[in-house]
Amino acid sequence: MQHFWYRIKVILRSRSAIFWAMVFPVFLGLVFKFMFGNIGQLEQFSEVPVGIVTEEKNDELVTVMKEVEIEDGLSMFEVKEYEGKQDAEEALKNKTIQGYVVVKKSDFELVVREMNEYSSLIKTFLNQYKQNITLIEEVAKENPQEIGNLMEELFSDEPVELIEIPLKGQDKDPYTQYFYALIAMACLVATMVGMDNGYAVQADLSSLGARRNVAPTQKMKQVMTDFLADLFIYCIMMTLLLGVFIFIYKQDFGSNAGLILLGAWVGSFTGLAAGILIAVALKGSRAKKDGIGIAFFMTSSFLGGLQWGDITYILEQNCPIINRINPATLIVNAFKSLAVFGDYQQYAVNLISLLVIGMLLLFISILKLRRTKYASL
Repeated sequence: MQHFWYRIKVILRSRSAIFWAMVFPVFLGLVFKFMFGNIGQLEQFSEVPVGIVTEEKNDELVTVMKEVEIEDGLSMFEVKEYEGKQDAEEALKNKTIQGYVVVKKSDFELVVREMNEYSSLIKTFLNQYKQNITLIEEVAKENPQEIGNLMEELFSDEPVELIEIPLKGQDKDPYTQYFYALIAMACLVATMVGMDNGYAVQADLSSLGARRNVAPTQKMKQVMTDFLADLFIYCIMMTLLLGVFIFIYKQDFGSNAGLILLGAWVGSFTGLAAGILIAVALKGSRAKKDGIGIAFFMTSSFLGGLQWGDITYILEQNCPIINRINPATLIVNAFKSLAVFGDYQQYAVNLISLLVIGMLLLFISILKLRRTKYASL
C-alpha cells in the first residue's frame, strides 16, 4: 500500500503528465469552444440541393426525389437537372449542390465531394428507393397477384404511425464530436505514463528498474501496483477534465454524464496498457520508445476524428476494421452512440471492445516481463 501512494506522488510531481493529461486538453477545449461556439444551434434543416444527370430515361426516380417531403410543405431535396456530368461536376465543385445522381434506366450512381450529413441523407434515400424497387420487381415476378397490395402499402397516403426515438443526450451539434475526440486523446496520453511504468521494472532502461529486479518483491506485484496507482490518478484527472468541459465550458454531453465518464476511465485503462506494452515489448532506447508512444496516441487520435471529423466516415467505407480496433475511435463512437441516440447496446459494444483490447495488451506485457531475464545486474 505504501508503494501505491508513492507511485501516485510520482505522477503528481510529473509536470509533463499533468500538462498533457489536463492542461493541454483544457486549452484545446477552449479553442474548440471559441471556434465552434453555438454554430450547431444556428444550422437549421433546409432542402438538400442535389443534381440529376439523366443518361437514360427514368422519370420515376426523378419524380419521387422532387416530391418527397420531410413534412408538409418542406421538401427533402432541391432537385437541379443537368445535361451532362461536366455541368454537374462544375456545380459540385462550386458547392451549388451537395452531390449528383447519374440516372440510368435500371440503376443510378451517386457522386459526392465529401461524406457529411447531406450526402449521407441522399445516399440513404437512394438505397431505400432501390430496395423498394427491388422488392416490387421480386413480388411482380413471383406473386403478381400481390403487386396491388404491395403498391398500396408502399405508396399509401394514409398517415404512418411514427415511433419516437428519444435523443437521450439532446446532442444535435455535429461539432461535439471534436470534444469526444479530445477526451479520447486525453485518455490515450496515458500511454506515456504507462511507458514510465514499464521502464521502472526494466534493469537495462533505468536505475530504478535495476534496484527493483534485485528486490524481494515480485516483479508482477510491482507492475500491477504501479498500474493501479496510475489508473486511480488518471481516473481522477479525467473526472476533473470532464467537469471543466461540462460546468465551465457548458458543453452538453447528454444526460448520461456518468456513462461518459466511465468511457473515459476505460479509455485511460487501455492507454496505460498500451504504454506498458510499448515499453516492455519493443526493442530500442527510451528515446525511440517515447517516439513510438507519441506516434501511437497521436495517430489514434487523428483516426478518431480529432483533426478531421470526416475521417471516421471515410474509414468506415474503405477500411472499417480500423474503426473496430482503434482505441480513440471506439471511445468517440461510444460517446456518440450514447449521447446522440441513447443506444446503450452500441455504447456497451464499443466499451467492451476497448476494454478487451486493453486487457489483451496488459496480458501480453505481463507475459513479456515474466520471460525477461538479465545475465547480470
